[in-house]
Amino acid sequence: MKKISTMVNDAIVTPELEEVYGKIQKALNAPFTPNFFKVWGASPESLKGIWPVMDNILTGGNVNRKLKEMIFVAISSLKECHYCEAAHHAFCLHIGVTHDQIDDLIKSHTCEAEVKVKTAIDYAVKLAKDSNSGTQEDFDNLISLGYSESDIMELIAMSSMAVFYNHLANATKINIDTGFTKILESKRAAMA
Repeated sequence: MKKISTMVNDAIVTPELEEVYGKIQKALNAPFTPNFFKVWGASPESLKGIWPVMDNILTGGNVNRKLKEMIFVAISSLKECHYCEAAHHAFCLHIGVTHDQIDDLIKSHTCEAEVKVKTAIDYAVKLAKDSNSGTQEDFDNLISLGYSESDIMELIAMSSMAVFYNHLANATKINIDTGFTKILESKRAAMA
C-alpha cells in the first residue's frame, strides 16, 4: 500500500497549484515549498483551506513571527510531530532563536527568554495540552506583561494552529524536506 507522503512525488502540479506554492514560499520566506504543502496539493480544495490558516496566523498579526515559531517548535515537540518540529526548528534558526533556546523548546517545551516571551510560550503550550486550561489569571498575567487582548487571541490561535498542523503532518506522515535537514545539519556542524 502506498504511503500518503509519497503523494509529494505523484501530485500533478497545475499552473494554479504552482502559483499557490510560490505564494507559500514567499510568505514563509522559505528557499523552497515545504513538502507539507506539496502533499496537500493532492487535494487542492483542502490546501485552499489549510494554507490561509498559516498565512494569517503565523506570518500575519501583531505578535512577532520569532515568538510564533518558538511556540510552533515547543508544541510540535510536545505532540511528537517530527516534521513540524524540524521545519520550524529550521525557521527558528533562520530568524535568530538561539540553539540553547531551541534545545529547551524541544526537550522541555519552554525556554529561557525574557519573561514576556517565556510566559507566552508557556501559555500556548498549556493550551495545546488542554484547551480548557486557560484561566483569568493567565489572561491577566499576559495583559500585565504588555500583551493586548488581540495579542492574546493570536497566541491562542497560534497554539491551536500548531496542534492542527501537527495533526495534519502526523496523519500524512510527511517526509522531512531535504532543505530543512541540510539547514539543521549545517548548523550542527557549525556548532561542533
